[in-house]
Amino acid sequence: MIYGETGSGRNALTEEKYKDLAAGFLSQGFNVESVLYNDDVADELIPHLLNKDAVLVWVNPIEQGNDRKKLDAMLVDIAGKGCFVSTHPEVIMKMGTKEVLFTTKDMDWGGDTKMYTSHEDFTDRFPGSLASSGIRVLKKYRGNGGDGVYKIIKGSTVNEVKMVHAKKGDEERTLSWTDLNKEFKPFFVNGGSLIDQEWNLNTVNGMVRCYSSGTRVAGFGYQEINALYELNDPQTKTYFPPSKRYYYTEHCGLFKDLKDIMENAWIPQLQKELFIDNDRMPVIWDADFFINDLNSPNAAHKYSLCEINVSCVSPFPPSAIRFIVEEVKARLG
Repeated sequence: MIYGETGSGRNALTEEKYKDLAAGFLSQGFNVESVLYNDDVADELIPHLLNKDAVLVWVNPIEQGNDRKKLDAMLVDIAGKGCFVSTHPEVIMKMGTKEVLFTTKDMDWGGDTKMYTSHEDFTDRFPGSLASSGIRVLKKYRGNGGDGVYKIIKGSTVNEVKMVHAKKGDEERTLSWTDLNKEFKPFFVNGGSLIDQEWNLNTVNGMVRCYSSGTRVAGFGYQEINALYELNDPQTKTYFPPSKRYYYTEHCGLFKDLKDIMENAWIPQLQKELFIDNDRMPVIWDADFFINDLNSPNAAHKYSLCEINVSCVSPFPPSAIRFIVEEVKARLG
């Protein structure tokens, strides 16, 4: 299932992102069909989907400026009637929002992370948080593609701060505290929250994305430069746009230590913390890690968590296809 306006002609079986995955299922005897989703057709899709054994969902309504209410209600409905859904909305709410950074802050992959559940809470506590370290990262409860992720830097005077939005990484704005507070007030509408994460000084080491299927690591992606990459030359405001992500199999020796600690420690700890059984884990999900110390023999010190992506993970490394197919087969029995 992919997003598409009615009549758009999109077909997951032929699109670059998904065609090899579809071929992987076909090679194992599955019948595979591409389904287009938008909110207008949600209700009429239900009887059609209930004729299927499983639905793999690659839809992110947030990209179109919508929310997930209709999509999630539909997925809960069909899952409750026996159709397997690649990631249940209840699991997305546990793993796939920025709140997971706060929930798991005491794990080895965590760090100095705070959560503000109201605008008053934010205005009371955030100034002290910024004063303690000079740079913080604020993250909207839900977002994607850098939207809603902000680097906040202590200003040259007590009455100002500097802000960089990850979606526009080359634009640094100077704001008064009053304007900053106004800027973030809408984020708390309808029960929203903000995550306040420590700035990682090792962004120059790049970021590794660990892809998993269920409880098994299925491959890696490495990106040298991300949206909030530290400026090499602050005087000239040199901006480095995000670089290409390169993919590696689960056997890549560069990240063997991350694979081992994920499968043997961090994934089981995450499941215990969030009360998610093996058969409820997403069919495909990923965790982004900062590389703190390139030469550390201790993976718990070497890596720290940036964020987890669950609801619409694509593209993914080719190595993940076998894992996704095997995971779906196992869930269907």
